[in-house]
Amino acid sequence: MTAKHKGGLVVILAFGFLLSLPLMLTSTNEEKQHLVQNTPQMHPVQQHVGLENISNHERTTIQADLDQEAPLTTEATAQDIWIKQVLPRIQQFDTSEHEAKSIAKWVWIYAQSHDIDPALILALITVESRFDPFATSLVGAQGLMQVMPFWKRELGSPEDDLFNIATNIRYGCAILKHYIQRYHTVEKALAAYNGSKGRVKYPNKIFAEIKNYQFSTQ
Repeated sequence: MTAKHKGGLVVILAFGFLLSLPLMLTSTNEEKQHLVQNTPQMHPVQQHVGLENISNHERTTIQADLDQEAPLTTEATAQDIWIKQVLPRIQQFDTSEHEAKSIAKWVWIYAQSHDIDPALILALITVESRFDPFATSLVGAQGLMQVMPFWKRELGSPEDDLFNIATNIRYGCAILKHYIQRYHTVEKALAAYNGSKGRVKYPNKIFAEIKNYQFSTQ
């Protein structure tokens, strides 16, 4: 790219950023994230997407959820049956059997721990990353459940690896649980998770996928 073309690109990006700035300043936290995810100016404005609207009580609750150790399941048979049934679905996304088993196991464990339907978590992963543990969005969301790095800086440990399957699912489930508790419906919680609060397009995508992962454990 020539210096002339580079200069033109800088001008275009700067102009786009100035146009989006008023919206960023007047938007809610979730709306800011949605705006960032849909503009090419994510680097200048990413710093504005944070946790400033989370109360101290909510922060403490999420931290407690993140800090709890993975529970030992007392329903090993149900877990094994469910994992066996969902494996072919997960492997449709070119995921190895070993990786698919790991994903299914941690989804079951943390979904059960947070009283969330594990089929909902797999549906979310389908939409967010198509089961790629190393997926990264334009705004820097990472891993299977596309967790924004600011969550680990604010609530967990800066050293946490969001590309690790268990860690990513642990964060994702705790964050989704937080939004469910805050907004009281799964639809609103999913929209907030995606940064598109007040819209139904994203939740509807998730709901359309859930049926692919609902199996009986009897």
